[in-house]
Amino acid sequence: MRFCIFQLIANMKYILSFILLAFLLSCGGTHTFSKHKTAFNNSKVLQSFTAVADMNDSYFEIRENNYFQFYRQLFDSIKNTVYPGTYTMKNDTLLLNFFDKKGENILGKKALKKEDDIIFY
Repeated sequence: MRFCIFQLIANMKYILSFILLAFLLSCGGTHTFSKHKTAFNNSKVLQSFTAVADMNDSYFEIRENNYFQFYRQLFDSIKNTVYPGTYTMKNDTLLLNFFDKKGENILGKKALKKEDDIIFY
């Protein structure tokens, strides 16, 4: 009986370690923006694009240091969704890397930029 309890405790250490490791790895995506937050907040907006809708307007900002931000505002008030990220420029195409992949699901991975217009695909 005594051996069985020690065996159970030894196995529980491995199970708990595995659960903790899985939890930490699953949260990895949320911490990627925290590394960039200071640089992102200090970067100036270079160009801004707006899509006006009845209630929920969408904004896309290109910032210094290869940052961008996509957000929506309800009735010109508070931002209700914000998706920042980084981009790389390849000719006239921005290759978008969102910190939160929900933004990628909305806009896509690429944006074609021509002077005052932008097309997402």
